[in-house]
Amino acid sequence: MSARIVAAGEERLVELRELYLSLHHAELAVSTLALTEPDERAWAARLRTYRHHFAAGRARLLLAEDDGRPVGYALGLVSEAHDDTFVLGARVGELYTLVVAPDRRGRGVGAQLLAALDEVLAAEGVTSLRVEVMVGNADARRFYRRHGLVEGEVVLYRYPRPSA
Repeated sequence: MSARIVAAGEERLVELRELYLSLHHAELAVSTLALTEPDERAWAARLRTYRHHFAAGRARLLLAEDDGRPVGYALGLVSEAHDDTFVLGARVGELYTLVVAPDRRGRGVGAQLLAALDEVLAAEGVTSLRVEVMVGNADARRFYRRHGLVEGEVVLYRYPRPSA
């Protein structure tokens, strides 16, 4: 069963808490990083980040709705290209967050959201898309490959060293 995809503004962000936390929990389960933020702190930080992107005019929010309630969302960003190492175009799209409610996964909602984001970006003349995926998230990596994305780089992290 498909969902209805709608464009939304910053005012709908508060409705996304439970969806985001389902993503947060999934990332905790697969990540090779030491993700330890408790739910409320993780959501508060993500909400601040989303609001920052809206304030900068970069955010594009799409909701997958069922009876008016979000069952998934994609938050995309648009920015000017700052690195000519990769020829991605003058403006670059980034899928910052894609999440579907656990009980709706595997039903095409994620594909609907990704396709809708592609349409929004194309209407703005953005032809490239960047997506970051946790190394341990094999399901997400397969999903994006099925939708034409290719793995292009790996980001490495160093944890803060404990002070002596």
